[in-house]
Amino acid sequence: MSQSSLGLSRRELEYELRWMLRRLPDDRDELVKLLTSAMVTLIEKNNAAIAAQLAADDADDGGDF
Repeated sequence: MSQSSLGLSRRELEYELRWMLRRLPDDRDELVKLLTSAMVTLIEKNNAAIAAQLAADDADDGGDF
């Protein structure tokens, strides 16, 4: 692989999380839902970044063995 790291950087993950948590609910149950949603969204975004990086790497290598 041509890149030293895979997925979103720590800075990108922190930015995304700050944006998602910009308004915290007062209700405890709603806060739990928000935090759960934020974690799942961060994982999905990181997985998408990993897939894109792997696809780009495959394209650079010709895609086949």
